[in-house]
Amino acid sequence: MSNDLQRTDLPPRKERRKGLHRRRRQEALQAYLFLAPATTLLFVFGILPVGYALYISLHRWRIQRGAFIGLENYTRLLGAPTNVTLLLAGIGLLIGAYYVWRSAAVQSSGWRMGLRLGVAGMLIIGGLTLVLGADGMIEYAAQDRRTQDYLLSVLRTVFYSAGTVPFQLVFAFLLSNLLFQEIRGKSFFRMLYFLPYITPTVATAAVWRAIVFEPRRGLVNSILMSLGVAADNLPQWILEPEGITLLLGQWLGLDLPAWVVNSAALSGPSLAMVAVCIYNIWVFTGYNTVIYLAGLGAIPYELYEAAKIDGAGKWQLLRHVTLPLVSPTTYFLTLMGIIGTFKAINHIYIMTQIVGLGGPQSTTTTAAIFIFKQFREGNRWGVASAASFVLLGIILLLTWMQNRAAEGRVHYA
Repeated sequence: MSNDLQRTDLPPRKERRKGLHRRRRQEALQAYLFLAPATTLLFVFGILPVGYALYISLHRWRIQRGAFIGLENYTRLLGAPTNVTLLLAGIGLLIGAYYVWRSAAVQSSGWRMGLRLGVAGMLIIGGLTLVLGADGMIEYAAQDRRTQDYLLSVLRTVFYSAGTVPFQLVFAFLLSNLLFQEIRGKSFFRMLYFLPYITPTVATAAVWRAIVFEPRRGLVNSILMSLGVAADNLPQWILEPEGITLLLGQWLGLDLPAWVVNSAALSGPSLAMVAVCIYNIWVFTGYNTVIYLAGLGAIPYELYEAAKIDGAGKWQLLRHVTLPLVSPTTYFLTLMGIIGTFKAINHIYIMTQIVGLGGPQSTTTTAAIFIFKQFREGNRWGVASAASFVLLGIILLLTWMQNRAAEGRVHYA
């Protein structure tokens, strides 16, 4: 009898299911209500402007909207579609070579590994041939000044990124290991190295331009003169448009071949760009040092003690304990550093405006500076928007390549 009463007291299964669905709807509604303010702000100030910029890039737009031209702004920036296709094909071959190389590492058979390594080598050669042919894209684009300027700006951005991020990471790692030791005044030094990052960029860039790299009375040239360098041989720094490879060749008395002198890629970044790179290294080394200090502090000390018991020396501790366990920090700083250099604009503008926006002969015009010049000087909103999306695509591609390269190399404790 009691069992019958319990059955009659229980609600039917259908009503229980309705109650469960009702509670789920209420929870979902509450969640969406909490998400609504942030979602609205993200849509209004993030997604909507990006979508509108894409709309602008498809038009001939100079302050006011012009005719719809489709992808013409993109083709005018990147040059002939054939050259762009070859460049993308070269990047695809290099990506394919990476995956073939990785698959060869897990092969137990010798001939299979050799076959895969051979295929990877062929893909690398083919990919580099097509990618390095991008230098020919710049020569081909000489008939269209805007295409040439944009391709050169991307190349200068690559120079700028390659000339800053690796040095920042190396210097920051060395400094963080020194400041992680029990030394006197380490808190003061940590604050001192972090100051360049928190100091206003406009102020520090102006100081470096006027005091450090000033050609006549600058600090660097004053030191060079005290070392015996003649006044006529002093570098012009921010005012120098010549590539660093050509300047080194002249200094060493080398007769460089014409294919090096005439190549925008092989002649290297200008000395003005090198000066900007030095400033950027000075600013961000302290920031990276602080992040590395946090990464070093997260490594359990027991791992060092166990390694010492096993007979590991300082080099073994660094190579087999410290470097693997700070690899997440290195990955983060590398990723953010490359993205930051591809978007850099303010300090480059301040340091080089003495000779005009973009530096001497536009040799410090990075991709971001190019976009800014299209907006400011030419009111070419359609071209600037298209250039922004091309730059976004390059950043996404580099981010994807970094993620793939980090697989198996980043160790999380």
